[in-house]
Amino acid sequence: MAQEKKLPTSTETPVLVFVDVDNTLIRGATIFMFAIEAWKSGYIKWRHVIPALFHQRAFIKKGESPARITSTRERSQALVAGHSVAEFDRIAEVAWRRSIAPKIFPKVLQQLRDHQDRGHQVWLLTASPQGLASVMARDLRLAGAFGTTLIESDGKFTGEIDGELLHGPLKEEKAVAFATKLGADLNECYAYSDSVADLPLLGLVGHPVAVNPDAGLLKHATDNAWPIVWPEGSKRYQASRTKRAEKSAGHD
Repeated sequence: MAQEKKLPTSTETPVLVFVDVDNTLIRGATIFMFAIEAWKSGYIKWRHVIPALFHQRAFIKKGESPARITSTRERSQALVAGHSVAEFDRIAEVAWRRSIAPKIFPKVLQQLRDHQDRGHQVWLLTASPQGLASVMARDLRLAGAFGTTLIESDGKFTGEIDGELLHGPLKEEKAVAFATKLGADLNECYAYSDSVADLPLLGLVGHPVAVNPDAGLLKHATDNAWPIVWPEGSKRYQASRTKRAEKSAGHD
């Protein structure tokens, strides 16, 4: 279940802001950052960290791909199978403070604060485990988070995911269901993402924003005149992604 706060009642239609995490709000893959802290704590073995390391490097440079999404699911399951939920929660707190929070893009966070100042509800919408996403949303004082649910039994993780990773079309489904629940007009809502895989979500709202976009999303955002944000430290990839986007456009 998503972490939800009791929001003040209002006669106004709520404006929702859906925010991807990895490479959008945070530079890199949060599952890798969690894996490092889990290894330091003895929660997992080093063999679980090595694949995450290569994924982290490729993810920062090139963005998501179907193969990397499959790999993320497999690693998430391997990391937690048979382990204590309480210990996971403890390590999530440590990973957030030590590794994840320092990698927040200040420019993106400021835009989210601007939304909050305007009375908008900011929600994380991420493939990261729910327990980790909830920690991030709580400490950033956001409305809440929707993440991937890991199945628990007798205080331990079974190693299975409830459904699928919260990714791609599933983010669109979650946003539609939540907006319907709150009576929000999606034409007035916002979504931030770095990945072409999130086009279903971005195309759903009236105000899509491409942040640190991969080549596929960069092309789509440019073609549709969507706002494009290059946070601190991401512009080094802008030229190569632009070339790939232009090359792709040449084959249209």
